Amino acid sequence: MKKELAELHFHLGQSVDPHILWSIAHEQGIRLPTKQYWDFHDLITLSGKESVTWDDYHELFKWTELIQSSPVAMERSVYEVLSGAYRASNITLLEPSFNPMFRNRGGERDLDQIILAALRGMERGLTEFPNVRAGLILLLDRRLPLEKNEIIVRKAIKYKNRGIVGIDIAGPAAEGFRYEDYTALYEEARAAGLKTTVHTGEDGDAEEMAHVLDVLPLNRINHGFRAYTSSELMQTVREKDLTLCLCPTSNMKVGFIKDGAHLREVIRALFDGGVKFCLNTDNPAMLRTTLSREIELMRKHEVLSEEEIDQTVRWAFEATFIPTEPDKNLYL
Repeated sequence: MKKELAELHFHLGQSVDPHILWSIAHEQGIRLPTKQYWDFHDLITLSGKESVTWDDYHELFKWTELIQSSPVAMERSVYEVLSGAYRASNITLLEPSFNPMFRNRGGERDLDQIILAALRGMERGLTEFPNVRAGLILLLDRRLPLEKNEIIVRKAIKYKNRGIVGIDIAGPAAEGFRYEDYTALYEEARAAGLKTTVHTGEDGDAEEMAHVLDVLPLNRINHGFRAYTSSELMQTVREKDLTLCLCPTSNMKVGFIKDGAHLREVIRALFDGGVKFCLNTDNPAMLRTTLSREIELMRKHEVLSEEEIDQTVRWAFEATFIPTEPDKNLYL
């Protein structure tokens, strides 16, 4: 039997298999850029591209987010992702993330309906696979104004007893965005019982990551591999008892991690420096990867031993945002 795995960082939009997105798009009458399935497949999976730019990476999100912009699409998407991850890699703990503002077609769709549909999809998957645990993370975005991100936090708090377990900030850099403007929102979310993470230490540098850790109260960090360049930053991560959710294939695809040798340098520095981390896919359908393949990368490039791989899996289960107390575990 396969070893049980946990995945804490992957985006819902880029986690649904292309043929399912194709089906959902046609069910809703969405006009796609092509009428040929394999052209669509290549578009949203980056097939045939050895490397992509950071802008290319985010440009593809608009199609998956558009296709998922209905309650019916969200319910099916979450269900397919949870059940597919379990079948493919025996992932028994999952925390998919999505931004509801990018699923409401500019205000046409109701945010509550979008979120509740996602939760229904999760509940369906958990009913069919009772040994799986899951919780959803709502994404804020650097491109959105503070007022809209505030709404997302309020919705996360509203549905925290239904299966929303945390909040995150993602998206490309945007003019005027400041992490310190979100300190109070993050504190409010934590006071309400939610957990918090943030995308940092990926496209930015160690200095930016240090600033983020200084102004935001956090439970985990998404990516964060830039910490390997600074012993002081690694010490801060250790002192705050934070777990990094690393995404090797994703970071290699956009060139932040150059090759296998660079990957080994990064991960060995973190592991040997006492920094806790786990492996994740980030955008598995788009990148044509699975958690099992991310683990295999560690073997292929001789990055981690089997015992060390097992340790990262334990760290993932320990760092989950999903409540384990019986009275809080209503949605499992």
